[in-house]
Amino acid sequence: MYKRALTLILAFSIVACGGDSPQPANTAAGPSASLSPDEYRKAQLAFADSVLNASTSTGDVVKRMGKEFEVGSVQLRDSLGVLAGKTGCYLKGRESDPYLAGTVSFYVFMSVVGTNIIRVQEDATTWTSAAGNLVNSCINVAAREWSFEVSFGKPAQYITQVQFK
Repeated sequence: MYKRALTLILAFSIVACGGDSPQPANTAAGPSASLSPDEYRKAQLAFADSVLNASTSTGDVVKRMGKEFEVGSVQLRDSLGVLAGKTGCYLKGRESDPYLAGTVSFYVFMSVVGTNIIRVQEDATTWTSAAGNLVNSCINVAAREWSFEVSFGKPAQYITQVQFK
């Protein structure tokens, strides 16, 4: 309990101390100095698209991590996306950054009886701002309750990605 509270406090402090969305290059003087609210929104959406498009592919993440990892199935990816969406974690992150977008890489360990570890693979996850750290922490807490049966894949270590926008 103490560890979870400390993690949430740390996540909130990260968001509070620098969780603003990175500014596009043309807003160095601040968004209100040179852009209308509509132009700022469009610039932030374009920035989010660029971050999502620049994310490392699942296959490349798996190659980087080593031969003992495999790309998770579409069924596993889609199921993780639904479960992560139901947590409300992304919506909590958007309360800090309304333009938050990112690609979350999930690590899933499938044993002979099903999954026993599901978590965010943070070194392979990208967000448009530090508010994504709050989402990662929240998903990791929720993922402790998730499990999948062996029909989702043979025993192996899987990486799969879900995008949030």
